[in-house]
Amino acid sequence: MPTSAAPLAIAPTAAKPRRLDFEVVIAGAGMVGSTLAAALGQAGIRVGLIEGRDLSQGVGPDGRASALALGTARILQRIGVWPLMEAWGVSPIHRIQVSDGESPWVAQLRREMLQAPALGYVVENQITQKALLQRIRECPSVTLFSPAQVQSFSPAADHIRVELAQEGSRQTLRAALLVVADGARSRLREQAGIPLSRWGYGQVCIVSTLTHEHPHRQVAYERFQVSGPFAILPTSDPHRSCVVWTVRQGDRDRLMGLSEAEFLQAIRPCFGSQLGALLAASPRACYEPQRAHAQTYIGSRLALVGDAAHTTHPLGGQGANLGMRDVAALAALLIEAKMAGRDPGDPALLKAYERCRRPENALVLFATDAANRLFSNRSWPLLVLRRLGLWGLEVLPLLKPALMRQAMGIRPHQPQLQQLPFPAPPEPLATPV
Repeated sequence: MPTSAAPLAIAPTAAKPRRLDFEVVIAGAGMVGSTLAAALGQAGIRVGLIEGRDLSQGVGPDGRASALALGTARILQRIGVWPLMEAWGVSPIHRIQVSDGESPWVAQLRREMLQAPALGYVVENQITQKALLQRIRECPSVTLFSPAQVQSFSPAADHIRVELAQEGSRQTLRAALLVVADGARSRLREQAGIPLSRWGYGQVCIVSTLTHEHPHRQVAYERFQVSGPFAILPTSDPHRSCVVWTVRQGDRDRLMGLSEAEFLQAIRPCFGSQLGALLAASPRACYEPQRAHAQTYIGSRLALVGDAAHTTHPLGGQGANLGMRDVAALAALLIEAKMAGRDPGDPALLKAYERCRRPENALVLFATDAANRLFSNRSWPLLVLRRLGLWGLEVLPLLKPALMRQAMGIRPHQPQLQQLPFPAPPEPLATPV
């Protein structure tokens, strides 16, 4: 989400020898790649982390924030970055209100239902990235190459060769495993010849941060409309909320071209009156949501994680959290292999990773895609069906907790990086609005 925060400075990258051997090389130092590097580095695994951006001068704001599930927060807590993130600005979500258009049926998801400290957390991506990079620099077994690009790679029987370009020179890195974490438009996934199923929705997501009259009281809103879902996420400022407004593609230029006052007037019917008057809007950004899924997550001494393996509609905020669950699963397997003296690139290990993650990701991608199509449809029978669904979610006692655990990433038998208890929520709980 847009933010006016100044860049957060980090220490410059230290000079490294021209040729290094690693157990794991990770291509991409975004949230997913950096979390994996920090988790493996904490376990003493030798990691080479390659990032195309120049990170030596600090992490500037990218104008975005993420809704991190409780399971994701547990991963970040486990690797030691969560206290830093809390100090710099984390906003817990205590309640989520889900509604469909003008329907009187509203589903309420509350943290008390699962005795959790929060349903999730809203965090600026800049804060998460800065905390992860600081943690990585504290791990002596992790080497960061930045700015640098993987030019090519070639697997062999007992290693994979990674050709790296950095500041006009080339290096050859040898590793047991290459992890591809270079995002949705992954060039390395294409080089590996891994097919991808992909489609768009004819929609655009407009993101902004709105200043409002009344405090948000840590409540998030998910509203389904014919044009697409509309999400309101509480920030660390009680009078500011992030919004993700999904509209038809044909409305993008008009809405992005409005003045601030005109935009506030246009968004008001979707936003509602529960937070009082809308006072200001930060600069807008927009992107086109897509659904994509790699046919396989693995190759010869290669594994895909995060957006390189799958992307989904932002409805429900599952994209970044699915990638973090990939990290938890792969890191757990690699740490176990390290302790047992096994090869990190063993095909059996990689197949175990894919078996662990691909079915769940496929299910979430299917459910998110179906929900977006269902709630964006004008058909009267589907309107009745989805409103009955919201009613059922509210009145059936077992359905809601099960769905909440799935969305929060706290189902039983999660990978070991997620098995970290959090303190109980403070008492008394804030009175919901």
